[in-house]
Amino acid sequence: MGRVVFLIALFAALAAAQAPAPQSPGFQQAIEKPTAAWQALAKGLELKIARMLPCDPRVRDAIEEVSRASETRLAVQAQYLQAAAGYAKRGTEAARATLEAEQTGARDAEIETAESEQDRIAIEAQIADLAESVKSKPDLDNARTKLESIAAMVRQGGSDAQAQGARRTALIAALGDLLAAFQAREKAVAAEINALAAETARWNEYYAARLARAQTECSITHPAPGRKKK
Repeated sequence: MGRVVFLIALFAALAAAQAPAPQSPGFQQAIEKPTAAWQALAKGLELKIARMLPCDPRVRDAIEEVSRASETRLAVQAQYLQAAAGYAKRGTEAARATLEAEQTGARDAEIETAESEQDRIAIEAQIADLAESVKSKPDLDNARTKLESIAAMVRQGGSDAQAQGARRTALIAALGDLLAAFQAREKAVAAEINALAAETARWNEYYAARLARAQTECSITHPAPGRKKK
C-alpha cells in the first residue's frame, strides 16, 4: 500500500510543478503585456501613417515597430508553449515507464502466485497422506503438525498476494488513465504550437506586404529620375 501512496504523491508533485499551459492564468499573465503593447501600436498604425508623406522614412519605422511588437508577442507565446510541450513529454515518458514497470511486476507476481499455489497443493496432499499414516504411526503426528503450519503460511501468503494483485490492478488502471491524459495534453500542445507557427507566418507576411505597399506608394508619388509618372 505504501508503494501506491508513493506513486500517487509522485505524480501529484509532477502535476503541481507543470509549466503554465495555454489558457492558464500564468500563461495569460505572461503574454498580457507584450500583447497589449502590440495591440496599441497596431491599432494606431494606419492613422499614424496617414499623417505622413508616402516617402517619409518614419512610415517604414512605424511599420517595423509594430512588426517587432508582433514578433515579441508571438515569441513569448512560443516560449511558454515549448515549456508546456517539454512538461507534457516528460510526464508522458514518466507515466509510460512507471506503467511498464508495474505491468512487469504484475506478470512476475502472477508467476510467483502460480508457483505458490502449486506448493500449497503439494503440501496439502502430503498432509492428507500423513493424516492416514498417523492412524498407524502416531510418531508422524509431529511432522503432520509442522506441515499444517507451513500450509497455513502458504495460504496466508496466497491471500496477501491476491490482495496485492488487486491493488496492483487498480494502480495499473490508474497509471493507464494518467498516461492517456499526458498523451492527450502532449497532442493538444503540439496543435497549439502548429497553430502559433501558422499565425506567426501570417503576421510576418502581413507586415512584409505592408512595407512593400508603402514602398510602392512612395515610388508612385516620387518616381525615379528619368521615369515618367503615370
